[in-house]
Amino acid sequence: MTQSTRRFNDFSLATVVTGPPWYQNCYIVRHVPTGASVVVDPGGAADRVIAAVEAEGGKPDAIWLTHGHPDHIGAARAVEKAFAIPTRFHAAEAPVIARASELNRAFSGEPLQPPATLESFDGEPQLELGGQPVRVVHCPGHTPGGVTFDFGAFALTGDTLFMQGVGRTDLPGGSEKALWGSITRLLPLLADDTVLYSGHGPEWSAREAKRWWRLME
Repeated sequence: MTQSTRRFNDFSLATVVTGPPWYQNCYIVRHVPTGASVVVDPGGAADRVIAAVEAEGGKPDAIWLTHGHPDHIGAARAVEKAFAIPTRFHAAEAPVIARASELNRAFSGEPLQPPATLESFDGEPQLELGGQPVRVVHCPGHTPGGVTFDFGAFALTGDTLFMQGVGRTDLPGGSEKALWGSITRLLPLLADDTVLYSGHGPEWSAREAKRWWRLME
């Protein structure tokens, strides 16, 4: 596992990369002036994620999910319990979360305990962290309820969009057509200098993503 932290104006973003086989990016976003924070996609290595949250300071308000595949929720139950917080997700993602243990068993042979304290939201609400707005962009395709969390200076795209890559669409609820439409809609909403952080792999800028996507369309 590796961890790094970067400052964006009033927000800090800590990236915790879990281990094999997925090397998934879990993010801890903290509003520095107020200390409010959230954990986004705690996919595994629960003890290390909890330690990283504690190192960032304060108690997180909630877990936010970009989507509900097992490699993004594997540590959610433990993080919920450690900090007595709920897990928030798009309502369209409920069937994916319900089947997460089944899917994890298919990949690894092991069951998975999904998050237990679930709070769903519909559509594209404006969330907030430390009193600052966070835009939710619904991005179906990789999963029905996949979302991007747009903090302005940076955005968390989950498995919708990677650096020069897109999420797979061959799992239950996936749709290549929907994913293409989601990315085509998402990118113009983001300022060129927005830094994009995905569920796996390195970050890149929205400017780079837009240039690459024009070649893909």
